[in-house]
Amino acid sequence: MKEITPDEPGWENWPPPGEVQKLSNKANGLFHYAATALHWIEGQISQYGMASRKRVFEKFTQMGIGQLEDLYRLILTSFENIDGPAQEADWRASQLRGFQHVIGAILMLEKPLTIHQITALLTDIPEDNFDVKNFLQQMRSVLIPGTTTSFEDATPQMHKSFRDYIMDVHAPEEFRIHTGHAHFVTARSCLEVIVKAGSQSDVVVKYSVGHWYRHLRRAVEGGVTDEDERMWELFGQMVGKAVVNTWAATDLVDLFVDVATAGWGLLKQHANKDKMKGISNILINAKGSACFSPIAHVCLAHFFLPSCL
Repeated sequence: MKEITPDEPGWENWPPPGEVQKLSNKANGLFHYAATALHWIEGQISQYGMASRKRVFEKFTQMGIGQLEDLYRLILTSFENIDGPAQEADWRASQLRGFQHVIGAILMLEKPLTIHQITALLTDIPEDNFDVKNFLQQMRSVLIPGTTTSFEDATPQMHKSFRDYIMDVHAPEEFRIHTGHAHFVTARSCLEVIVKAGSQSDVVVKYSVGHWYRHLRRAVEGGVTDEDERMWELFGQMVGKAVVNTWAATDLVDLFVDVATAGWGLLKQHANKDKMKGISNILINAKGSACFSPIAHVCLAHFFLPSCL
C-alpha cells in the first residue's frame, strides 16, 4: 500500500491497519485479486484525492471473499454507475458506447498495440463525447499490469478472467462485449484511419490496412447487419485513387476473400443491394490490383459477388 499512498499531508496514517487486513481477507490468497484491487484504489486516489480514503474500503465490505466478478463489477460501475438512474441519459449512453468500442477493439486486435497506438486507431470516437485516453487511464486496473513502462508505451494485457467475464452473461449487459459488434467497430475504425491516411505508413496505418477486412469478415460472421450508414460511406471512399494506393499494399488475395465472404454474408441477410456496390467496387479494385495466379482466379470466382456488379 505504501507505493500507492500519496506522500502528502493528510495521508500519514492511511490506510488503517484493520482495513488492509480486510482487503487481504477479501483477496483470499488470490494475487490477481489483490493486485487488481490495489490498482483500482490507486486510480480512485488519483481521480478523487482525499475524498476516496474511506470510500474505497467501504466498497470492499460489500463484496464476497475472493470473488473476482464482484471486483470487476465494482471497477465497471466506478466508471459508469448503472445501478442507479442516469442523471443524463444521453451522456450515459455515449459512455457505454465508448466503453464497448474501446474495450471491444482491444479484445479483438489481431496484434498487440500500445496505448498510444490504440488511441490513434480509435480517433473516430468523438472526443467531445468520449475521451479515449482518459478512459484507458481510468480502466488501467484491468488493462495494464504493474509495469515500469510509461502509460502511453504500455501494451494492454487483460487477465483471462476479465476477458471471460466481460464477454460472458455474468457481466452487466450494458458493459458486455459482443464479438460481432466489437469486430465491426474495429473494422470501421480501421477504415477511418485508411481513408485519412494519405501517404502515411505508421504502425496504426499498417495495422488498419492489414486487418480491416479480417475484422469485417468476423463482424458479419458474428451477425452484424448493414444498418451502419457510416460504414457504407467509408466503403465508397475506399475506392478513391489515393486511398486505393494506401490499402493495396497488403495481401490482396486475403483481402479479396474476406471482403467477398463478408459481402456474401450480408447478401444472405438481405442487405440493401445499392449499398453493396461499395463492397463490389472494393473487390473490383482489389482484383485489378492483384496478380492472382490462375488457380487463385478459379478459387476467388467462388467468392465474387456478380449479383452486385
